[in-house]
Amino acid sequence: MRNDENNKLLPLQLEYKLKNLPIYQKLAHPKNNHQWYKLLSWENLDRNILDNRNGDNDTRLKVTNQDEYHKPELTNHTLQKPGGILIKPVTFHNIETDEGVTIVHVGYRLCGYPFIVHGGIIATLLNETFKRNASLNQKTSSNLKDDFKVENLTINYKSPTFANQFLIVKTKTKESDRNDKKNILLESVIEDAKGKVLVKSTALLRNTGRATNRNKQQKVVVKRWWWW
Repeated sequence: MRNDENNKLLPLQLEYKLKNLPIYQKLAHPKNNHQWYKLLSWENLDRNILDNRNGDNDTRLKVTNQDEYHKPELTNHTLQKPGGILIKPVTFHNIETDEGVTIVHVGYRLCGYPFIVHGGIIATLLNETFKRNASLNQKTSSNLKDDFKVENLTINYKSPTFANQFLIVKTKTKESDRNDKKNILLESVIEDAKGKVLVKSTALLRNTGRATNRNKQQKVVVKRWWWW
Protein backbone atom coordinates (compact mmCIF):
# COMPACT_ATOMS: atom_id res chain seq x y z
CA MET A 1 0.00 0.00 0.00
CA ARG A 2 1.07 3.64 -0.36
CA ASN A 3 1.99 3.95 3.33
CA ASP A 4 4.60 1.26 2.70
CA GLU A 5 6.82 3.90 1.07
CA ASN A 6 7.71 5.13 4.57
CA ASN A 7 8.32 1.63 5.90
CA LYS A 8 12.08 1.15 5.91
CA LEU A 9 11.63 -2.47 6.98
CA LEU A 10 9.54 -3.32 3.91
CA PRO A 11 12.43 -4.86 1.89
CA LEU A 12 13.31 -7.12 4.82
CA GLN A 13 9.68 -8.07 5.31
CA LEU A 14 9.31 -8.98 1.64
CA GLU A 15 12.55 -10.98 1.70
CA TYR A 16 11.23 -12.90 4.70
CA LYS A 17 7.95 -13.64 2.92
CA LEU A 18 9.82 -14.67 -0.22
CA LYS A 19 12.00 -17.16 1.60
CA ASN A 20 8.97 -18.68 3.32
CA LEU A 21 7.03 -19.33 0.13
CA PRO A 22 6.51 -23.10 -0.30
CA ILE A 23 8.02 -23.10 -3.79
CA TYR A 24 11.08 -21.20 -2.56
CA GLN A 25 11.52 -23.65 0.28
CA LYS A 26 11.12 -26.57 -2.09
CA LEU A 27 13.66 -25.36 -4.68
CA ALA A 28 16.14 -23.77 -2.27
CA HIS A 29 16.31 -26.94 -0.19
CA PRO A 30 15.67 -29.80 -2.63
CA LYS A 31 15.61 -33.31 -1.21
CA ASN A 32 17.53 -36.14 -2.86
CA ASN A 33 18.67 -34.04 -5.82
CA HIS A 34 21.01 -31.19 -6.64
CA GLN A 35 19.80 -30.09 -10.06
CA TRP A 36 18.15 -26.82 -8.97
CA TYR A 37 20.39 -23.82 -8.42
CA LYS A 38 19.46 -20.38 -7.19
CA LEU A 39 20.57 -17.10 -8.69
CA LEU A 40 19.43 -13.50 -8.61
CA SER A 41 17.27 -13.15 -11.66
CA TRP A 42 18.82 -10.11 -13.30
CA GLU A 43 22.38 -10.07 -12.12
CA ASN A 44 25.23 -10.89 -14.48
CA LEU A 45 25.64 -14.63 -14.26
CA ASP A 46 27.73 -16.75 -16.55
CA ARG A 47 25.89 -19.92 -17.58
CA ASN A 48 29.08 -21.94 -17.80
CA ILE A 49 29.73 -21.47 -14.09
CA LEU A 50 26.89 -23.94 -13.52
CA ASP A 51 29.26 -26.71 -14.59
CA ASN A 52 31.96 -25.93 -12.00
CA ARG A 53 31.52 -28.34 -9.11
CA ASN A 54 33.74 -28.89 -6.11
CA GLY A 55 34.36 -31.98 -4.05
CA ASP A 56 31.09 -31.90 -2.13
CA ASN A 57 29.03 -31.73 -5.32
CA ASP A 58 28.05 -28.13 -4.62
CA THR A 59 27.89 -25.59 -7.41
CA ARG A 60 29.02 -22.01 -7.01
CA LEU A 61 27.55 -19.33 -9.25
CA LYS A 62 29.91 -16.45 -9.90
CA VAL A 63 29.04 -12.87 -10.68
CA THR A 64 30.96 -11.65 -13.72
CA ASN A 65 31.57 -8.10 -14.89
CA GLN A 66 29.75 -8.12 -18.20
CA ASP A 67 28.90 -4.57 -19.27
CA GLU A 68 25.43 -5.55 -20.45
CA TYR A 69 24.29 -5.70 -16.82
CA HIS A 70 25.72 -2.37 -15.66
CA LYS A 71 23.36 -0.06 -17.53
CA PRO A 72 20.11 0.89 -15.76
CA GLU A 73 17.09 -0.98 -17.08
CA LEU A 74 13.37 -0.83 -16.40
CA THR A 75 13.32 -4.00 -14.31
CA ASN A 76 16.50 -3.51 -12.29
CA HIS A 77 16.54 0.26 -11.72
CA THR A 78 13.45 2.27 -12.63
CA LEU A 79 11.01 -0.09 -10.91
CA GLN A 80 13.24 -0.93 -7.94
CA LYS A 81 11.34 1.16 -5.41
CA PRO A 82 8.41 0.76 -2.99
CA GLY A 83 5.31 -0.13 -4.97
CA GLY A 84 7.40 -1.44 -7.86
CA ILE A 85 9.78 -4.40 -7.87
CA LEU A 86 11.37 -3.54 -4.56
CA ILE A 87 13.41 -6.69 -3.97
CA LYS A 88 15.44 -8.55 -6.56
CA PRO A 89 13.61 -11.43 -8.20
CA VAL A 90 15.05 -14.89 -7.66
CA THR A 91 15.50 -17.48 -10.39
CA PHE A 92 15.98 -21.21 -9.89
CA HIS A 93 17.53 -23.03 -12.84
CA ASN A 94 17.44 -26.77 -13.40
CA ILE A 95 20.72 -27.83 -15.01
CA GLU A 96 19.27 -31.16 -16.14
CA THR A 97 15.98 -30.09 -17.71
CA ASP A 98 16.76 -26.39 -18.37
CA GLU A 99 13.54 -25.42 -16.64
CA GLY A 100 13.44 -22.07 -14.87
CA VAL A 101 11.37 -20.73 -12.00
CA THR A 102 11.45 -16.99 -11.29
CA ILE A 103 9.81 -15.45 -8.24
CA VAL A 104 9.10 -11.70 -8.36
CA HIS A 105 7.08 -9.40 -6.11
CA VAL A 106 4.91 -6.83 -7.91
CA GLY A 107 3.70 -3.71 -6.09
CA TYR A 108 0.80 -1.30 -6.53
CA ARG A 109 2.75 1.13 -8.77
CA LEU A 110 2.65 -1.49 -11.52
CA CYS A 111 -1.12 -1.31 -11.93
CA GLY A 112 -3.04 -0.27 -15.01
CA TYR A 113 -6.59 -0.71 -13.75
CA PRO A 114 -6.92 -0.38 -9.97
CA PHE A 115 -5.29 -3.32 -8.16
CA ILE A 116 -4.43 -5.13 -11.43
CA VAL A 117 -0.86 -5.30 -12.77
CA HIS A 118 -0.51 -3.58 -16.14
CA GLY A 119 -0.24 -5.92 -19.12
CA GLY A 120 2.88 -4.08 -20.30
CA ILE A 121 4.62 -4.87 -17.03
CA ILE A 122 3.73 -8.54 -17.39
CA ALA A 123 5.10 -8.50 -20.94
CA THR A 124 8.32 -6.91 -19.65
CA LEU A 125 8.70 -9.57 -16.96
CA LEU A 126 8.12 -12.32 -19.50
CA ASN A 127 10.57 -10.77 -21.96
CA GLU A 128 13.23 -10.60 -19.25
CA THR A 129 12.71 -14.15 -17.99
CA PHE A 130 12.59 -15.55 -21.53
CA LYS A 131 15.97 -13.96 -22.36
CA ARG A 132 17.46 -15.11 -19.06
CA ASN A 133 16.30 -18.70 -19.58
CA ALA A 134 17.55 -18.69 -23.18
CA SER A 135 21.00 -17.67 -21.99
CA LEU A 136 21.04 -20.39 -19.33
CA ASN A 137 19.84 -23.12 -21.68
CA GLN A 138 22.46 -25.77 -22.44
CA LYS A 139 21.46 -25.97 -26.11
CA THR A 140 21.89 -22.30 -26.98
CA SER A 141 25.13 -20.79 -28.26
CA SER A 142 25.48 -17.80 -25.90
CA ASN A 143 25.40 -17.23 -22.16
CA LEU A 144 24.76 -13.48 -22.49
CA LYS A 145 21.16 -12.50 -21.87
CA ASP A 146 21.32 -9.50 -24.18
CA ASP A 147 22.49 -11.61 -27.10
CA PHE A 148 18.91 -12.84 -27.33
CA LYS A 149 16.06 -10.98 -28.97
CA VAL A 150 12.43 -11.98 -28.53
CA GLU A 151 11.27 -12.33 -32.14
CA ASN A 152 7.72 -13.34 -31.31
CA LEU A 153 5.85 -13.10 -28.01
CA THR A 154 2.37 -14.53 -27.43
CA ILE A 155 0.57 -13.78 -24.17
CA ASN A 156 -2.70 -15.33 -23.04
CA TYR A 157 -4.14 -13.63 -19.95
CA LYS A 158 -6.08 -16.31 -18.10
CA SER A 159 -7.00 -14.38 -14.96
CA PRO A 160 -6.45 -10.87 -13.52
CA THR A 161 -3.00 -10.45 -12.00
CA PHE A 162 -3.42 -8.50 -8.79
CA ALA A 163 -0.66 -6.32 -7.35
CA ASN A 164 1.07 -6.64 -3.97
CA GLN A 165 1.82 -10.34 -4.35
CA PHE A 166 4.53 -12.73 -5.46
CA LEU A 167 4.33 -14.06 -9.01
CA ILE A 168 5.85 -17.40 -9.97
CA VAL A 169 7.10 -17.57 -13.57
CA LYS A 170 7.76 -21.14 -14.74
CA THR A 171 9.65 -21.46 -18.02
CA LYS A 172 10.68 -24.45 -20.12
CA THR A 173 11.70 -25.30 -23.67
CA LYS A 174 8.88 -26.00 -26.10
CA GLU A 175 9.56 -28.72 -28.66
CA SER A 176 9.87 -27.24 -32.14
CA ASP A 177 11.71 -27.86 -35.40
CA ARG A 178 12.86 -24.23 -35.13
CA ASN A 179 15.04 -24.99 -32.13
CA ASP A 180 18.76 -24.91 -32.88
CA LYS A 181 21.92 -23.17 -31.62
CA LYS A 182 20.65 -19.75 -32.71
CA ASN A 183 16.91 -20.05 -32.06
CA ILE A 184 14.83 -21.42 -29.23
CA LEU A 185 11.12 -21.61 -28.52
CA LEU A 186 10.19 -21.23 -24.85
CA GLU A 187 6.92 -21.31 -22.96
CA SER A 188 6.04 -19.79 -19.60
CA VAL A 189 3.23 -19.93 -17.10
CA ILE A 190 2.75 -17.21 -14.49
CA GLU A 191 1.09 -18.39 -11.28
CA ASP A 192 0.26 -16.81 -7.95
CA ALA A 193 1.72 -18.20 -4.75
CA LYS A 194 -1.20 -20.64 -4.44
CA GLY A 195 -0.62 -22.12 -7.90
CA LYS A 196 -3.45 -20.36 -9.74
CA VAL A 197 -2.57 -19.84 -13.42
CA LEU A 198 -2.69 -16.15 -14.33
CA VAL A 199 -0.87 -15.96 -17.67
CA LYS A 200 0.37 -18.37 -20.34
CA SER A 201 2.96 -17.30 -22.87
CA THR A 202 5.28 -18.55 -25.62
CA ALA A 203 8.22 -16.80 -27.22
CA LEU A 204 10.65 -17.45 -30.05
CA LEU A 205 14.09 -16.06 -29.28
CA ARG A 206 17.04 -15.58 -31.62
CA ASN A 207 20.69 -15.15 -30.76
CA THR A 208 21.63 -11.87 -32.43
CA GLY A 209 25.15 -11.76 -31.00
CA ARG A 210 24.73 -8.07 -30.16
CA ALA A 211 26.08 -8.30 -26.60
CA THR A 212 28.97 -10.52 -27.69
CA ASN A 213 29.89 -8.15 -30.52
CA ARG A 214 29.65 -5.14 -28.22
CA ASN A 215 32.00 -6.78 -25.74
CA LYS A 216 34.49 -7.57 -28.53
CA GLN A 217 34.39 -3.98 -29.78
CA GLN A 218 34.99 -2.61 -26.30
CA LYS A 219 37.99 -4.91 -25.85
CA VAL A 220 39.42 -3.67 -29.15
CA VAL A 221 39.01 -0.05 -28.04
CA VAL A 222 40.71 -0.77 -24.71
CA LYS A 223 43.57 -2.53 -26.48
CA ARG A 224 44.07 0.37 -28.87
CA TRP A 225 44.03 2.86 -26.02
CA TRP A 226 46.60 0.78 -24.15
CA TRP A 227 48.99 0.70 -27.09
CA TRP A 228 48.45 4.38 -27.79
